[in-house]
Amino acid sequence: MTASSPDSADGRLVQTAHTVAALAHQLSRGVAVLTVMSAAAGLLLWSLLWWPPSSTLSPLIGASLTLGLLLAPAAVLALFYQGLRDLLALPDRIASHTRRTVDQSTEAARSVVDDRYMGVLGRTWGVVTQIWQLRTVLLDNRDLLLRYGLLFRFLNPGFLLLVVGATILSLLLIPLSLLTALVVSLL
Repeated sequence: MTASSPDSADGRLVQTAHTVAALAHQLSRGVAVLTVMSAAAGLLLWSLLWWPPSSTLSPLIGASLTLGLLLAPAAVLALFYQGLRDLLALPDRIASHTRRTVDQSTEAARSVVDDRYMGVLGRTWGVVTQIWQLRTVLLDNRDLLLRYGLLFRFLNPGFLLLVVGATILSLLLIPLSLLTALVVSLL
C-alpha cells in the first residue's frame, strides 16, 4: 500500500489517537488531584473569610464573588480534565465508529446484489433502507467528529494558557489556605 492509501491514513489516525490518549492518561490523574485540592483550598479559604455568612445583601454579594474567584481555578482545571477524559475515549470511539461504518457499507453493498429481495420493488426498498442506515451511521460519525473538533478548538493556545494560569493559582492557593487555617487556629 502507498502512503496515500485510505488504510494507511486510518492507521495514522488511530496511532495518533492512541498517542494523544496516552498523553491524556498521564496528565489526567494529576489534573484531577489538583482540581480537587484547588476546590478544597478555595472552599477552606472562603469559609475562613466569610463564615458565618451575613444576612445583609452587600456582604452576601462579596461572599459570592469571593467564592467564584476562589473556585475559578478549579473550574478551569475541571474543564481541562473533562477534555482529557474525552481524549482518553477517542481511540475506542474511532474504532467502534469505523467498524460500524464498514459493517453498514458491506451490508448495503450486499443488499443491492442479494437475491433475497424479489423483484425491482424489493431491491429498491432494500437499497433505500440500507441508505437510510448508512445515513444514520454517517451522522453518528459526523457527531463524533464535531464533538472532537469542538474539543480541539477548545484546546487552543489561549485555553492552554488559561490552564497554566489556573495551575499556578491553584499551587499558590493550596499553601495559602493551609497557612491561613494554621494562623486562624493559633489565634
